[in-house]
Amino acid sequence: MNNPHPQFQLQWESEIVEYVQFLWEKTRTRSKKGEPSKLGVNVPLLGPRFLPPSYLHVQKRSGGGAIEPTMQYLKPLNIVHPFYYPQLGQCPRCRSDKDTAWEGWTSKGARELHGLFCEEAALGTQLRCNRCRESSKGKTGGDAASGMVAAIEGYCFATTSAMYWKGWEHWRIPCESHAQVVSDLTYSAAAGGLPIFFYRCALTRDLFDLLVELRPLSTSAGLEERVRREYRAPL
Repeated sequence: MNNPHPQFQLQWESEIVEYVQFLWEKTRTRSKKGEPSKLGVNVPLLGPRFLPPSYLHVQKRSGGGAIEPTMQYLKPLNIVHPFYYPQLGQCPRCRSDKDTAWEGWTSKGARELHGLFCEEAALGTQLRCNRCRESSKGKTGGDAASGMVAAIEGYCFATTSAMYWKGWEHWRIPCESHAQVVSDLTYSAAAGGLPIFFYRCALTRDLFDLLVELRPLSTSAGLEERVRREYRAPL
C-alpha cells in the first residue's frame, strides 16, 4: 500500500502538512458551541489538491534558487482533512458524529494514487470514535444490536483507508471541498474530488469516473495505451 518515498517528496509533503495544520488551528472550534474562527485576508487559502511548483514559478519568483531536476519528480498531493471536508467527521462504524474526534495525521504517511495523467499521493487524518471505543472495551451485544456496521471493526480510522470508506457508495463521496480554491499552486477539487480508496490500490476521482464510464473489458495495460492514444492524438 505504501512505498518508500524519496527525501524531496517527503519534504514537499511536510511543508503542505505544516500549512494545512496552520489553517486548521486557526479556524477550528475550541468547544462544541463555539463558532469557528476566520482567516485573515492576508492568508492564502490553497488546497485540497496541491500541485508541485513548475519551472515558471522558480523563474518568476525572487530567491527561488537554482532549478533542480527533482522538482519534476514531485507528485501532486491530495489532502483528506476536516478543514476541507468537515462532513467526514461521522464514524463509519456507528454513524455517530457526536462522539468523534480528530487524532492528527495518519501514521503510515501518504498513500499512492493512480491518476489519469500521472501518479499522485494522498494524505489523510485519523478519526477516533469514543462510542466504538467504549463498545470494544465492554464487548457486550453484537454490532447489529448496537446499530453498528458489522463489517467494520475498530474505533480509529484513517481517512485514506478502505475501512473508512467501506460503507460509502461512490456517488456519496464528496466531489467538492467546502474550501474549494483555484490558484497558481493548486488545482480545483471540482475537477477531481476526493480520491477513491480500495484495499489494494487507490485512484484519483477523474480516473475512477473514466473507468466507470468506459467499463473496459481490456487489461490495465490495454486501457493505458488507449488513454495515451486518445489524449496524444493530434487535433
